[in-house]
Amino acid sequence: MGRITDNRADIYQEITDQMIAMIEAGTRPWSKSWNGSTAPNIPLRSTGVPYRGINVLTLWVAAMTKGYGSPHWLTFKQALALGGCVRKGEKGSTVVYANKIEVDADKGGKSSEDGKRQVAFLKRYTVFNSEQIDGIEAKYPTPAPIITATNPDERDAELDALFARIPVTLKHFGSQPYYQPSGDHVVMPEFADFHTSDDYYSTLAHELCHATGHVDRLARPSLISTNREDYAREELVAELGAAFVSATIGIKLHDREDHAAYLASWLQALRNDKRCIFTAARLAQDASDWLLSRMAVETAPEMDEAA
Repeated sequence: MGRITDNRADIYQEITDQMIAMIEAGTRPWSKSWNGSTAPNIPLRSTGVPYRGINVLTLWVAAMTKGYGSPHWLTFKQALALGGCVRKGEKGSTVVYANKIEVDADKGGKSSEDGKRQVAFLKRYTVFNSEQIDGIEAKYPTPAPIITATNPDERDAELDALFARIPVTLKHFGSQPYYQPSGDHVVMPEFADFHTSDDYYSTLAHELCHATGHVDRLARPSLISTNREDYAREELVAELGAAFVSATIGIKLHDREDHAAYLASWLQALRNDKRCIFTAARLAQDASDWLLSRMAVETAPEMDEAA
């Protein structure tokens, strides 16, 4: 999958710069991971196992900017092994793999009792979308989402049943959706107040992602922090988490009315910390996993894809 690199900061900066460029252009990199009316898909490895965390974002960006509709991604060698061939002149997309190795403590850093310490490392490797590869078309059809709301103006019984399995109190009143940590409940406007059913369910997913940060669940400090940057990070986690949930169950992400203000806050957070988007994607994946597991929706096995 590639070699260990000593330029981890370059990978962090490269991907962060990519996200910043899209946000500066007014586009959330996670907001349109599909074409036309087709439901979004989580990017898939050659084995059909979904990617996770930051790699979902980087491959969504690649699909958006290059116009790919297929969710399937393969390395050059994987394509060859399947009898395919990457077309001449095609350029691949970067995904990352993170893990830790043990080294002797005398090389610096904090040591454990056995005199060893763990050092994080990051690999990059290149993958190609199946649309860039000849000879494998029949092997990689686009998977159907778990649920697709058939009527954009009506509640969907299957989606209602999925969200009802999540053990967080849901109340309907008022004009603003929010999660209340002190009372541990989500408040949503009435369904009729939303433009489409996707708007309602993706907004609900966003607020429930906040709820996963409660001290009795995933205990995210940013949920209750009064620091402005922590608030921006928490909103980013909820945004990404809602995108992951929405893509998994087959709904489109709601386009927020306060779009510009949040883009500005996310830009500031990303500019201040080149690892911010990596951390947010990891925490969002945790939030998404927590919600989907309560929905009884099967998710990808946990892998060390990104720091």
